[in-house]
Amino acid sequence: MKRIIFILLAIALPFAQGYSADKAPKTEKVKNVILVIGDGMGLAAASSWMIDNHYAPTSFDRAQFVGISKTYSANSRVTDSAASGTAMACGVKTKNSMLGMGPDSTAVPSLAVLAKQKGLATGIVVTSHVCDATPSAFYGHVPNRGMSTQIINDMLAARLDIVVGGGRKYFTDPEKVPENMIDKAVREGFTYAATPEDFYATTKTPIIGLFADGSYPMAIERDTDFLMDATMHTLDILDDNKKGFFAMIEGSHIDHAEHANNAEQLTFEMEEFDKLLNAVFDYADTHKGTLVVVTADHETGGVTLLPGSKDFTKGDTGIDVKFSTTGHSGSPVPIYAYGASAWKFGQVMENIDIFSRIKALLIDK
Repeated sequence: MKRIIFILLAIALPFAQGYSADKAPKTEKVKNVILVIGDGMGLAAASSWMIDNHYAPTSFDRAQFVGISKTYSANSRVTDSAASGTAMACGVKTKNSMLGMGPDSTAVPSLAVLAKQKGLATGIVVTSHVCDATPSAFYGHVPNRGMSTQIINDMLAARLDIVVGGGRKYFTDPEKVPENMIDKAVREGFTYAATPEDFYATTKTPIIGLFADGSYPMAIERDTDFLMDATMHTLDILDDNKKGFFAMIEGSHIDHAEHANNAEQLTFEMEEFDKLLNAVFDYADTHKGTLVVVTADHETGGVTLLPGSKDFTKGDTGIDVKFSTTGHSGSPVPIYAYGASAWKFGQVMENIDIFSRIKALLIDK
């Protein structure tokens, strides 16, 4: 028996070595990176869309490499969006509620800021408000995610080319800010867009777009593909920079639907997210050197896909989307990668590895 096992190992070993790092696919030159974050999107949420689509090909099926991200923070096995956003944006595991800084409150630069310092174009598009945790991790440096005035000042200081989403009240409410921060942004040379239509009509950067007082309406409440449309206009602007660009796009309302344990809202958000992903994958197909990395900051809702009956002999009894919590869970989340050097993301990794691998490909090249 031992001899048989030895022979089998001897046969298998050369094949295993064929997938070692020294035999990995060739690293392709990366000019543009599009990091797409489905806030709260665990594997079950992505799978629910595949099922809703009757297993016809979705954007997730187009992914060339698939990996897993471990999302725990520096002080909790269940992260919040601030700590997980900071991990991906800045490459450090920090405490829940902290943004753009390590656990010792030392500020750290984000991928967006590092890209700008290197002369690349930069853009952020979200369906939440632009002072929310995930986008703020790319320009804010605060010990508590609720410090919106400081986040706005950090945003203006970072001078990214494009930051669009909701959040007008955080800039104008006298109970929240000491002065009208939209007026301040305009004085400092920003183009202000009050509506998506205003945004689509301009290419003059830097641009701040605030299209709602709070978050932009959820997909179920509108008849436009805002996330896809705003993203594609953003990419058109960023593409003018011949050195390349970094963009972070967030499907923020996936998380909001799951916090509400609302399966119908989740379906609408996943449909919009799917359209977005197909569009950016198509963009990568026609723009050499573009890498798309799709992941989540954490899983929300404890989403589970259950059959309509426990009796499996009945055949298909339907699928029910169930939730086990209105908060976050500690489940790892998927990574879907497409385009130049996508193979770098086809592994189990820490969420901070997303930062380090993008930085190595785009900033340190």
